Amino acid sequence: MTQELKFLIDIVKQAEEISKEHFLVKTKDGESDLVTNLDIKIEKFLIDKIKQTYPDFDIVSEEENCNKEVTKNCFIIDPIDGTINFANNLPLWAIQIACVKNGETIASVIDMPRINEFYYADKTGAYLNDKKIYVNQVPFKNALFEISGSNNQQAIIRMSKYSLHRRNFGGICVSMAWTAAGRIHGAVFRSDKPWDYEPGLFLIKMAGGKVMSIPGFHAGAMNEEFLNILKLETAKKIEKPNIFVLHSLNGDTLNYWGQDVKAYSTDKELDCFLPQFPIRADSSYEKFDEILSTYLNTNKLNENSIIIAHSIGNTYFIRFCREHNYLPKTYIAVAPGAVYNYPTTRTDYIVKVKEQANLKEKDFEYGKKLKDVYLFYSDENDGNKEKFERFEKDFNAKTTYLKGYNHFDGYHRIYKIPELIDLLEKLI
Repeated sequence: MTQELKFLIDIVKQAEEISKEHFLVKTKDGESDLVTNLDIKIEKFLIDKIKQTYPDFDIVSEEENCNKEVTKNCFIIDPIDGTINFANNLPLWAIQIACVKNGETIASVIDMPRINEFYYADKTGAYLNDKKIYVNQVPFKNALFEISGSNNQQAIIRMSKYSLHRRNFGGICVSMAWTAAGRIHGAVFRSDKPWDYEPGLFLIKMAGGKVMSIPGFHAGAMNEEFLNILKLETAKKIEKPNIFVLHSLNGDTLNYWGQDVKAYSTDKELDCFLPQFPIRADSSYEKFDEILSTYLNTNKLNENSIIIAHSIGNTYFIRFCREHNYLPKTYIAVAPGAVYNYPTTRTDYIVKVKEQANLKEKDFEYGKKLKDVYLFYSDENDGNKEKFERFEKDFNAKTTYLKGYNHFDGYHRIYKIPELIDLLEKLI
């Protein structure tokens, strides 16, 4: 056993004690992803221990160092992989960590304390509770596999011609550890977060399996042939854009036509993000900026993104673009009348929000840099038409949809926008 592996085993076993403490849960990235106070506490504990013993090594970790790239000498940490399982008292989660030295992974640990399974590996092999483990060869029709990540349905369908035996454990740590132990026969991770896949890939490799790690596809399997099948049928097409839906002041977008966009994206194997910004009186540009910046900082929001914004979501987004010098691939504006400072007779919270949302001349100037811009609006109210015509001119919006549209109700909710899906189909 190498010195590095002994070190990893020691600090992870100490971290187990932290995982037994009372925990609190909150969402992160403005969506349904969860994090607990123990994710953060365990990560800090591991980082502190590493810095004491390996001060010259870099840290790549899920909570505090997620923007860092894997370097020639680093530790890759996921304090709790499978946090949703952990937060719901399901035992399938792990503390996992890998060590990269001179550009090569040399040791890893996957610790699943609730089921008393401690996996580790170095160049001598892979082990479960100090017993050596190996992958298990079976006919393809009998193979068990897992595909983790997002928008996996089409990949699962394509795999059905080889095997119908798919499992979903809620944590890639589980499927990779169990592939190494011979319990299942392939594990795929379709996202590019090294703390999720690197410890498990090394474990599978040291258990005699075959592994591959390319953008949009990080997988291990019982043999080369099954790995190639997994690549052929499940590797993510990374050249495809992703889609963001930025909701209006009331947040109704996410529950109505936003779900249609989500369903379309899933069918096309596109990532679709619906950030949950505060609504109504709690709405503020500062919070919008804070939440959307998390996507920009992790490159989920990038130059290949398609942005669909509704109402005040447009105003906030245009300002965000200028402040961050950001330009998406395509910008689709739904009912963007709030971009302009028109008088309102209301006296409630909308007045304060509109004051925050007012664009400055520099925002309009930057808006001219936006590339493909599309405008969706309904002329059900003649008083709105001037705003939309101004937007079309100011932002060089290529197309106007929804004239005479009748799928709004009295609260400005839009239930369906079939033309929006038609446009996405053309853009994709």
